[in-house]
Amino acid sequence: MIRAISIASLATLGLAISAHAQADEDELVRLPGQGEIRSEGLREQAKATRLKPGAGLFITFDQDENGRISTSEIDAGIPIAFKNADQNQDGYLTALEQQDWAAGLPTRDDSLANPFRFDPNLDRRVDLDEFTSVIKKLAEDYADEASGEIIVSDLKAPRKTADDRRDDGEEAGRQQRDRPQNRRNQSARN
Repeated sequence: MIRAISIASLATLGLAISAHAQADEDELVRLPGQGEIRSEGLREQAKATRLKPGAGLFITFDQDENGRISTSEIDAGIPIAFKNADQNQDGYLTALEQQDWAAGLPTRDDSLANPFRFDPNLDRRVDLDEFTSVIKKLAEDYADEASGEIIVSDLKAPRKTADDRRDDGEEAGRQQRDRPQNRRNQSARN
């Protein structure tokens, strides 16, 4: 009986390893709609249909709607965003609060929904300082070098041209041809 259980366990493990190997060979799967603007008003303000990660949040900070987000607008917007995310108003964000907040943003943005991004000490709660640090770091990445402001038109996600999509398809085909065959396919041929 123990031998039968051991054999069954080994067979299950073999199937799991085979499935994992197959998953490694599959193409990279991108989530649809990342950066997609869900708010018609924001779409008009940004003059885009897709934005870079976190960009929808920054555009909500543009209080005077001049297309430029100053450091003072960012400093004023961060605590408001945190307060909106902190549903129970206890001064901390849980992973669920953060994910609910990100789902309510005017763009689909999984980067802001990722709890690990905001919780460097991994205590499973994000305080205002941790939240501020992440948003300010992202703001630095998007800030114009000359003015230090975030320029809304620079937040558009690049659109792929037909040539880019064709090149991506050719590269995927080349990778598929160059990829080593898994052991199952090799043993089937032998």
